Amino acid sequence: MNTNFKKYASLVSYPNDSTIAFISKINNEKKDYSLEKFNEFVESVKLSELQERFTQTFDMNPSTCLDIGWHLYGEAYQRGAFLVELRQLLRENNIDESSELPDHFTHILAILDILKPEDQKQFIANFVNPAIKKILTGFGEEKNPYKYVIEYLSHIFETQMKTYGGQA
Repeated sequence: MNTNFKKYASLVSYPNDSTIAFISKINNEKKDYSLEKFNEFVESVKLSELQERFTQTFDMNPSTCLDIGWHLYGEAYQRGAFLVELRQLLRENNIDESSELPDHFTHILAILDILKPEDQKQFIANFVNPAIKKILTGFGEEKNPYKYVIEYLSHIFETQMKTYGGQA
């Protein structure tokens, strides 16, 4: 299974009109796990409300931020080393950086696409899955529609790990 992870970047990027179109498209493609509940929220609010919820969820709350290095290392030195390695991967592969740090989920999705299958498996197992678990824990019992997005991505990574014959 050759997953194009980068296509999911709009789910973890500041929302715009193309985000809404992508959510609708992805709901029609994936039958085993959908973003239906998130889509219901998206359809019930204005774009500005969606943007506000995104900011409150991912930019204003460290426990649900999208910087995976933060979830793995906090402010420890290891995060700095991790950021340096990611930045080098981005540059070596001509992947443009946004205003976000290299460990932001949008960059991680792009990096996953350039890794060889075995390296991709290790990266998901060692970095992505542990970070996603912490993000989901950060939501707690809160009824936040963006939790569905993170659960969806978690499902994508679990499915990918199963294709490798590994544990999710």
